[in-house]
Amino acid sequence: MGDEIRNAIEGGTYHGPVLQGREIQYHHHHHAAATIRAPRQLAPEPDVFVDRHPVFAELERAAAGRAARSTPLIVALTGLGGMGKTATALRWLHRLRRHFPGGQLQADMSPHGHLQPLDPHSVLQGFVQELGTRADERPAGQAALEAHYRSLTAHAPLLVLLDDVVNVGQVRPLLPAHPGSVVVVTSRMPLTALKGRYPSMLGLTLGSLDREASAELFRAVAGEDAVPGAAALESVLAACGGYPLAVRIAAARAGELYGLGEDPAELARELGDHRTRLEALEVDDLSVPQVLGAVHLSLADGPAALYRALGAHPTPEFSRDLVKWLAGNDTDTRTLVRERVLEPAGEGRVRMHRLVHDHARSLADGRAPVDRILEWYLRRAAAVERLVSDRWRYGPVFTGPGEDAASTDAAEALDAFEPDRANAVATARLAHDLGRYAMAWQLAEALRGFFFRRKYHPDWIEVCELGLKAAGACGDDLAVARMHYELAFAHADRGDAADAGTAGRHYREALRLASAAGHARTESSALEGLGLLALREGAPEDAAEHFRRAARALDGLDHPRGRALLTFHLGRAHAAAHRHQEAADLLLRARRMFAELPGRPDRFNEAKSLWHHARARLRADRPDEALPSLDEAVTLIATCGAPKEQADILLDRGDLLATQGNRPEAQADWREALTLYEQASSASAERARQRLS
Repeated sequence: MGDEIRNAIEGGTYHGPVLQGREIQYHHHHHAAATIRAPRQLAPEPDVFVDRHPVFAELERAAAGRAARSTPLIVALTGLGGMGKTATALRWLHRLRRHFPGGQLQADMSPHGHLQPLDPHSVLQGFVQELGTRADERPAGQAALEAHYRSLTAHAPLLVLLDDVVNVGQVRPLLPAHPGSVVVVTSRMPLTALKGRYPSMLGLTLGSLDREASAELFRAVAGEDAVPGAAALESVLAACGGYPLAVRIAAARAGELYGLGEDPAELARELGDHRTRLEALEVDDLSVPQVLGAVHLSLADGPAALYRALGAHPTPEFSRDLVKWLAGNDTDTRTLVRERVLEPAGEGRVRMHRLVHDHARSLADGRAPVDRILEWYLRRAAAVERLVSDRWRYGPVFTGPGEDAASTDAAEALDAFEPDRANAVATARLAHDLGRYAMAWQLAEALRGFFFRRKYHPDWIEVCELGLKAAGACGDDLAVARMHYELAFAHADRGDAADAGTAGRHYREALRLASAAGHARTESSALEGLGLLALREGAPEDAAEHFRRAARALDGLDHPRGRALLTFHLGRAHAAAHRHQEAADLLLRARRMFAELPGRPDRFNEAKSLWHHARARLRADRPDEALPSLDEAVTLIATCGAPKEQADILLDRGDLLATQGNRPEAQADWREALTLYEQASSASAERARQRLS
């Protein structure tokens, strides 16, 4: 029969159930493979976008190598909130989308703020659904769901944008399987662990816009008619500091003012005052304070307290050592760097964006942070001052052992303090303005050595004037006398046309107050200053009498340095009076006295004594005795961090070498002198240029 059915099993052993039948049809249902779709989740491309050319160049280079990759390209765009990370990601991804047939997925990974990061499992469920898997077909377990997602994303390259990621654990489950895919992660943090897991990850940090890009963004948002005049625009852009969110808000407000018939330049006044700046950068749901407030709230207690403490600092840029001093550890500092609240600002230095600093200042609480900041600058300045000179100073900060400077070498310590010059001046202002008067006048005393060596006369005079007012407010007559003396010294050292009269008035007031207080050291110092003014004015005999009176004031006091200085000055007075041999003897004696000071020699004044000895020998027509003194003075002064005085000595040695016919070495000295004068911003640079011309 043609329809005969044979029911037999032959050949071998079979374990388990056996199915027999005339016809068996097997249908394999693979819903996912049949229903995978290409999602289109990318948010719209920003309608206004400027700059970021270096970032896009890096992104394009990375994208060009996709074909050779065995894993998806991961790009991490990091930076402070409001820096335009999402806008940059969308701009780039929209350029790429036509090359990605698998589609685009996008998720906000912390829609409720950094304190509440989104569970990646819920994001994964949404992604799987967008890729075509119905809820009733979705695997239940986390591992199974991740495997299913990899299957869905293995057939074609796709783009994934994970916006505002808080931790690395949010990223790994959402990486697609196709090696040609691109995943862009935006975050405030550097996501170092992600780089450790995926070494080929491209990490890019977005910083502030430059001035040209800021202006372009402002004009695009405000509209050309609403752009204020050049001066007002510059003020607005400076206040925004290249922070894209701030520029957009400021531009929107300018457009609003223009639309209401008001002057957009009014915005410059609001933004120019830190007390109203943040308030001016809020428009409905666009708010710089809100973004920065979220940053602060997301910090743990220690970093948050440090954030607020740094708001008490008078400027937004400072030494990392200061930050560590305020925190009591380096961990909190690293946290603020990771969160992009702090950014590197050169070796050993960090900065806050201007608006971040404004926000931190608005949260600063209590006296403690201010006092800690003032104490740090005072202690540091005093440490440098001790290293520069063994002169006597007044104030509690100088009575104890003090702390070590950044180096045991004076020149290195001065160099190390250089980046904090503006901060030191701002700190003196802060101390005065907040009524920390004892701190203010001690800062003037402590900064004397730095300013004297580096010749920052406007800063020096301002700090001394603040110190004088502060000393008066303290009611400390000796402190007032010292501040008159320091202010006189600063004016005398600058030596402009009007400085001599001003210096004389302050020296005389210092002398009067010191005499009344019975303070011989300050009395002697004031007489010394008056003698130097007389010497400068061409009255060497009057100068010598002042120096003798100053020496008598020290009778009974153990003050070898003061006596060495007065011996040096008296030698200069004798040289000016043409008593050449007496001058030479006194200047060499002064040099020995400086070299033999208890504790350590005073190399700076040793060099000056030898320099003036050489000048006295030249006046006596003894150039053979002048050159050795100049040679030794050049060697000594080079270790002192005093570019102006070093240049003076080199200039004189070059002149002497030129008269002896040694033109090449003379020119070498003049060239070095010119460099040093320029470094010190000294008007004497012209003298060196004339010799070289």
